[in-house]
Order: sequence, then C-alpha cells, then structure tokens
Amino acid sequence: MTKRVFFTMLTFTAVTLMPMEGNAQDKEEENDHHHKNEISVAAGIVPIVAEDELTAGFHLHYIRGIGKNNRFGLGTSLETIIDEHKHYTLSIVFQYRIYKGLILAYAPGLLMRKENSENVFQFAQHFETAYEFELGKFHIGPVAEIGIELTGVHYMGGIHFGIDF
Repeated sequence: MTKRVFFTMLTFTAVTLMPMEGNAQDKEEENDHHHKNEISVAAGIVPIVAEDELTAGFHLHYIRGIGKNNRFGLGTSLETIIDEHKHYTLSIVFQYRIYKGLILAYAPGLLMRKENSENVFQFAQHFETAYEFELGKFHIGPVAEIGIELTGVHYMGGIHFGIDF
C-alpha cells in the first residue's frame, strides 16, 4: 500500500510540473546551467517499509557548480526523516547535470540516529535524481532519493525547490 501511494504521488508531481518547462530556452542553451551556486530543499514522503508507515523527509543542500557550463557540482547536504528514530545525515554531494534539467547526485556521509537514547554514528550514502524546471533565479521539480545505511534502506519522493545565485 505505501509503495503505491509513494509512486502515485511522485508520478502526479512530475506530470503536474511538466507544462512549466515550456520553450524558454533556445537550442544552444539547452545544456548550459548559468548560475554557480544553489541552495535547495527537497521535501517529500518517506515510506518506512519495515514499519508499514509513511512519514516526512527533508533534504537541504548547497551546491557549487564547477566545470564547463557548471554541469558538475560539489556541495554539502543535511537530510532528516521526521519520526521517532531521530535520523539525520550530513553528506558531501557530487552532482552531475545530465541533460537540460535532469540531475543525478551521489552523497556519501555520516548518519546520526538515536538508539536506546544514545547517538549512533555510521556511514550512509544517498542517490538522488531530480528534474529542475527553471523559473528565473528559482527552480522546482520532482525528486526521488534512495538512502542506503548499515541498518537498512529508505526512499523519498517529493518536490525539490531551489534558489540560484
């Protein structure tokens, strides 16, 4: 049940936002990304499969564009899942802009979670894909993430919103 809700919301988000893309960019600018910096937040639904529940997740990051047309990016991120497990991950983000607004990111980092009222630290990694619809200095679009940790895996689907500068 939770997987069906998750994928239905992700599909609805993508279809709803597609008309915003329009034809604002001409052909020679299709693969260019003109800003050097972005601060973004992703908010979405996280199905906790082992507990058969849905909760909220947030992911905040700063990315600095590097290379020709800023197709590569490097930055930091903080992710949290809002539930009784007190889950936080601080990561380094490696980002690549594949084509137009399509982005892939890999973020290895340090997970902190509560276990028997103690903070436990362990390695974690996140994979993210997003599509950005640019609206001037802002961008918005669907995002899907998978987090892999020693204690399990989680997913998030939602909306990515950012400010470019």
